[in-house]
Amino acid sequence: MIESHEMITVDDIRYIRIPELLQVGLNHVFTTSDLDMSPRGSNVNQRFEENLGKIYGAMEIEPAQFYFMDQEHSDWVSIVDEEELGRKVPFGHRAMGIDGLATGQRNFVLCSTMADCAPILLYDPVKKAQANIHSGWKGTLAKIAAKGVRNMGRQYDTDPKDLIVGIGPHIARQDYEIQDDVVELFYGGFANNEEIIHTDKDGKHTLDLRKAIVSTLVQEGVLQDNIYYVDLSTFSEKDLLHSYRRDGEEVGANSAISSMMMPGESAFDDEDKED
Repeated sequence: MIESHEMITVDDIRYIRIPELLQVGLNHVFTTSDLDMSPRGSNVNQRFEENLGKIYGAMEIEPAQFYFMDQEHSDWVSIVDEEELGRKVPFGHRAMGIDGLATGQRNFVLCSTMADCAPILLYDPVKKAQANIHSGWKGTLAKIAAKGVRNMGRQYDTDPKDLIVGIGPHIARQDYEIQDDVVELFYGGFANNEEIIHTDKDGKHTLDLRKAIVSTLVQEGVLQDNIYYVDLSTFSEKDLLHSYRRDGEEVGANSAISSMMMPGESAFDDEDKED
């Protein structure tokens, strides 16, 4: 796996992205604390719609459809290749009770939200399909990343060796203390648990989400050299990223926004030509 990220600032709003992922065909940004992408709270629809306008401007796209999730720390990854799936909201559609979305539609935008959990982007440059996954400790334990790879294989005939993966900002191992009950679950679920769980001389346990996710992906046939990650801890980057562990219940949310539309593309160009 390879550490890679760059910061871009558009209209005084900071975004993070992985340049190698953009270069092979997946346009994306990881939002920062300059935007609150929490799907809950007062005026959520208005806030989301305004924020999406800013994000689309930064990505330089005009998409046909936006999908995001009512996440529940599950291992469900849903296919969204139709425009009217899920609950309709003013700015798109909301898929309920899942933690991953996959699509082969070029003009669609996918979104996951998080405030310490890991965003995972899967892109198949051969079959032209993508997945956008939210993976906290529960999803990581349930190996939701593997479910995403398998679902893309079934739906789009994706070969795991073709996948290019981006793991966005999340809470780092040194910041992520866990208790004995969670330790035991990971010991039972991962053969390489000594790489994933770190125990210091005082008996404090910390969890390495990234290593657990990478190990899951590699077991599914994803190549290590095709996995890129952002080495920024949500907990430690107080001036850059939202963190639930650091800031508590009133925290905002970061997000991962992804589309196969390249900068400068509009889903409405063909319609304009027809008119």
